[in-house]
Amino acid sequence: MMLWFCLFLILTACEKQEDHPLQSDVDQQDVESVSSEEELQTAYDELDLISIEASESMEDDAIPGGRQRMDETDRFTRCASVIHDKEAMTITIDFGDGCKGPDGKVRSGIIFITYTGRLFVPGSVWTITSRDYTVNRKQLEGTKTITNISESIRDNVSFHKLLEGGKITWPDGTFATREVDKAFTWIRADNPLLDEVHVDGVASGMTRRGVAYKATIISTIVWKRACRLRGICIPVQGLKLLERRDHPDMLIDFGDGQCDALVTITKNGQSRVIEKNCYRMD
Repeated sequence: MMLWFCLFLILTACEKQEDHPLQSDVDQQDVESVSSEEELQTAYDELDLISIEASESMEDDAIPGGRQRMDETDRFTRCASVIHDKEAMTITIDFGDGCKGPDGKVRSGIIFITYTGRLFVPGSVWTITSRDYTVNRKQLEGTKTITNISESIRDNVSFHKLLEGGKITWPDGTFATREVDKAFTWIRADNPLLDEVHVDGVASGMTRRGVAYKATIISTIVWKRACRLRGICIPVQGLKLLERRDHPDMLIDFGDGQCDALVTITKNGQSRVIEKNCYRMD
């Protein structure tokens, strides 16, 4: 169900990066800026998956369109205390003083969810906040609002996502900030293996190095489930413009839809290709 949909959007962590050098003005700090943007995105997109997983108890009917569940549950919340108050329409996920999930990450603190209806129902709004919530000792703050903007329960599922007041603080006291305004559409094919997720929108904030940035999707970012099943856990199509204060702009090109892990970074008309070898969190 929705669980695998969110997997498209959070599995961007990498074991290593390999360069395919061209004559390039793109240096290692530029590559780190791109990786930082992905790290911040991953941290907050993971909250979506945790929220959906915790809400499984209310998603016990058929998925719209007669589709089947495709992902196991309890990827992240197995060690947490989950209280689902259906009358109050709230979910509380309490990781206590710290517990290690099946994905190997140690989480602590509490995630709070309020909702107006099931996530698949057009018009439903989910609000996600937290208190002292940490992942591997990094504290996440902010308010996420997810609104189902689909026209019909039978159509492709579309969401508007806002992140306000996002802040990640590392154990050494350094921090990064983030605001997000994006639209996500789950394109559902007759064969679920051919499903895609399309993303548009913008994110902005300040990096851990104290550099203000803005990341704007200028050509729709596309994730393909078929590529995900082949171990490609980054987008395979689309363009993102990364603007940084006192630094030249960079264009991030995820490709033309082929299932590969190559990302082309262009600055000042010169390019550098990075191969991102991703791991699965299965």
